[in-house]
Amino acid sequence: MQKKLIAFLATAFLAFSLVTPAHAQQEEEEETKNTFMSPGVYKRISRAYEDIEAGNYSEAVEELEDLISDIEDSPYEKAVALQTLGYVYINQEKWRQAAQYLQAAYDLDAFPPEPEKQVVYALAQIYSQLEEYDKTIRLMNLWFKGKAEKDVPPDAYIILANAYSAKNQFQQAYPWVRKAVQAAPKPKKDWLNLQLAVQFELGKFGEAAETLEILIANWPDEERYWQQLSGVQLELNRDAAALATLALAYEKDFLEKEDEYLNLARLYMLNEVPYKGAMVLDKALEEGNVEKTQKNYELLSQALIQAREYKEGIAALGEAAEFSDDGELYLRQAQLYTSIADWEGAMEAAKRAVEKGNMEPKKTGQAWLVRGTAAAEAKQFDAAVEAFNKARGYEDTRKQATQWLSFVRTEQSFSQR
Repeated sequence: MQKKLIAFLATAFLAFSLVTPAHAQQEEEEETKNTFMSPGVYKRISRAYEDIEAGNYSEAVEELEDLISDIEDSPYEKAVALQTLGYVYINQEKWRQAAQYLQAAYDLDAFPPEPEKQVVYALAQIYSQLEEYDKTIRLMNLWFKGKAEKDVPPDAYIILANAYSAKNQFQQAYPWVRKAVQAAPKPKKDWLNLQLAVQFELGKFGEAAETLEILIANWPDEERYWQQLSGVQLELNRDAAALATLALAYEKDFLEKEDEYLNLARLYMLNEVPYKGAMVLDKALEEGNVEKTQKNYELLSQALIQAREYKEGIAALGEAAEFSDDGELYLRQAQLYTSIADWEGAMEAAKRAVEKGNMEPKKTGQAWLVRGTAAAEAKQFDAAVEAFNKARGYEDTRKQATQWLSFVRTEQSFSQR
């Protein structure tokens, strides 16, 4: 709530009350309420009003308190005096005192319809400021009665939306914040943020994406909007849109969380641009934006291999293997080395797999088999024989190792001739 807005309402009310001091206003009213104001009371309230405008609040309070004690038998005059006293405290942002006097003025039930609505509107905003949302909701619903939509300012909708939202009543807040945003020529940032929060709470992610697009269009340097939009697009399975959003955010250096860098890398891979994903992830690992873990190095390896950067991908898998408690990733690395005919790399990785251990027997046998195969291809027959003999000690690799051993001994005998 803005002080200026409440002050404007109070000023408008006073202007209405002070147009004519005596019978003229009463004659124009069709209501049965007595809205008579004597010339003397009119002058004293006018004087208080001048003090308010000049910032002489203590003088205005003294004038009005004296006046109230003199007009106990005139509900309308007393209501105007109490309302004016509330205005004094509004200008000082003393909301509790302002609410006290405006409520007292309203409770006298002495105002004509339009001034009464202005008091209700101001009171609703003050109670919102005081976080008394039940009162705000009750008064705003009362204010809306009989109001045509063309006569409702967008701010009125947002008061009610804020109050419901503060009470976590998001379903009730939703239509009011929508009305506010739709009615405003240019919605305020705070209003759009409120609408976004309500949409998130209600799981209206499609609408939330639209709100975020408006926010980004108007405030493109707000990092969180880019991050939120990409998250919403992922939630909606709009992977290409999420990639475009996150990629732009990355270029603007807006990414902050590890998950954001990882999501960008995965989205590049999902959209068949793995090399860019690998570059994003490699840089993030290097700069500490992504933690150096087994899982993250495995993702880097996957991206590089998908991009056909096999040597770099196999090396990244080796980085992942260092974090593992067993030798399985070294075994996988050894198998990948054989696929690109890097026999020395395969032998070394297989050796590390066995040394790290903690694998099921089948995997250990495979490690010895890969080491033997790589050694045989590299014409290192003694090392191959040793590895195949080890592989024969495991049931799952015994047959294959025996066949290879026979082949190697034949090759070895030919080489010795």
